[in-house]
Amino acid sequence: MALYLFALMLNVFVPQPFEQRVFFIMYISLTETAMILKTRTIYRHFDTIWSLYETTLGPSFQPRDEFERELQNRTLQVFNRWYYVYIFVSHMAAFGTGSHLLSSEYRMPFFPWFFGVRYGDDARVAYYTIFAYQCFGMYFHMLLNTAGDTQLCYMLQMIGIQLDLLAKRFRSLSSSEEFDRSFVPLVQHYNKIHRMLCRVENLFSLAYFVQFSVSGLVICASAYQVASMLNLNDFSKLMNVFYMMSMTMQIGLPCYYGNEVTLKSYALTNAIYSSNWYAMKHSNRKSVQMFLVRTNKPFAATAFRYFNFNLPAFTTILNMAYSVYCVLQRKAKNV
Repeated sequence: MALYLFALMLNVFVPQPFEQRVFFIMYISLTETAMILKTRTIYRHFDTIWSLYETTLGPSFQPRDEFERELQNRTLQVFNRWYYVYIFVSHMAAFGTGSHLLSSEYRMPFFPWFFGVRYGDDARVAYYTIFAYQCFGMYFHMLLNTAGDTQLCYMLQMIGIQLDLLAKRFRSLSSSEEFDRSFVPLVQHYNKIHRMLCRVENLFSLAYFVQFSVSGLVICASAYQVASMLNLNDFSKLMNVFYMMSMTMQIGLPCYYGNEVTLKSYALTNAIYSSNWYAMKHSNRKSVQMFLVRTNKPFAATAFRYFNFNLPAFTTILNMAYSVYCVLQRKAKNV
């Protein structure tokens, strides 16, 4: 993989048409950079991620009754559907590179130069060997990328589920006796969820800061490729369509699940206020008031304290990509 990435970076400096340099090499290099950071994060902090997984499977995160179990299972089923769609689109983007074999031009799927090795009609073995190597490298890159994205999305989803369960438990408080028995453990569980969110944010902050920074350019480059070079007889262009969809989901899913965490933390405040607090003794009402002050500040995950994991950040990135795309299209028409 290191050799693959090194060869990919060297191709930026190989003499070639400007369009191929920018739209075939540069934006792939940007996604490789984000992938390296995500993979490095998971590798270096594997024990921490393992601990977070154990937390999500621990007794404190388990549903207490049939209603909570059904709520958790229903939410995870939706998560699994989105995961399979993401995996399918990513595989189609990776497998689309094989369509270059249908061409008689002996084109490589990603980068044309490979340490000066000659390939073509008179060197078919070298061509197919390098072709297979590049396809494997990009497929492995896809697996690492989707694996890293899945870790973050799963953690955010589990935090959102716990906020749902916590809201249900706060809402069911109906008497002072039940309050005295349950309020402190519920607040402790709230603190545990918040600590988990902070750990997840610290783990993935830098990697997704880079991911969000380059995603707009990558989506723009893919869209420009699709719009300017679409040819129904060239199946390799379908790879750009799936690649653009994959990159959109790569930033869309974390933003969606981060947005859900924020919305559910807002809903938790309403759930606490919806409990039977007004029928409890004065000390309990005071505790509820103090806790409401704390929950007024919602949970919000950020990437390097710059990008928020929410839907407005996602739409901002798409708007930026569309703006750059329009500029490129206008310049292309004037040429």
